[in-house]
Amino acid sequence: MGFDINMFADGFKNTINWMLKDSRAKELTNDLLSLKNNKNIIETDPDSIKALSMIIELIKTNSWHSKTPANFKSKMESFSSEYGINFRTQEAKDKLIAIVGERKKKNIEQLFTYSTLKQFTDNLYNLALRGESEVIGEKGRDNYLRDFGHWDRIPIDIHEMRFIIRSGIYHSCSSKEKSDHQNKNDLHDALTRFCTTYLKGYVVEDIELGSAPGIVDIFIWSFSAEERYNICVATPKCEKCNLKGVCLYALTNSP
Repeated sequence: MGFDINMFADGFKNTINWMLKDSRAKELTNDLLSLKNNKNIIETDPDSIKALSMIIELIKTNSWHSKTPANFKSKMESFSSEYGINFRTQEAKDKLIAIVGERKKKNIEQLFTYSTLKQFTDNLYNLALRGESEVIGEKGRDNYLRDFGHWDRIPIDIHEMRFIIRSGIYHSCSSKEKSDHQNKNDLHDALTRFCTTYLKGYVVEDIELGSAPGIVDIFIWSFSAEERYNICVATPKCEKCNLKGVCLYALTNSP
């Protein structure tokens, strides 16, 4: 049997249903609940401390290319307790620079050129649509935007890259004749087209996945990460995978 993207889409939906019923589902459902709670936070609280904390962490870690320091959470809690919504004073700004380090001073200064975090977020989203970013790096940008309500943004890392390419999503849903499987924007486009075309009307946890590829990303990452479902990892465990009968990689590499 050859690869069929429609059959893969059906298998992918069944796999999502299985993941939500599996004994490891708690972290996944907690992620989804958090994303739903965050969706309108910038609208209701334009200078959300929760949003600020994520932005500062992304600056500090170069969009999670380095580990978050063990004392980061306590430092931000102390900062929030001391300044609360009044974090736009020079004293508070200096404290944030001290948290991220002098080398990241420019990032903090650029962030503070916006009158509110909502204004920063809106501009960052417009930059993302053009493949650009500021203050935080590309992956951090899409993580932040997705986590605070822009569910069309997909923070693609190695887990998603492997899955999108191996599964057949990239091969079936790329929109460009000369798309590049190593280009994250092309992978972002392919997964978006897959969701729009093949997951339209499919609702999970009150979220319509056809218009929320960033939420679909949560399932893909969880399925592929060693600390979660541990299946589509560096060496894929096809023998344990619910998608082995419909996935391009499994079909191509089956004996």
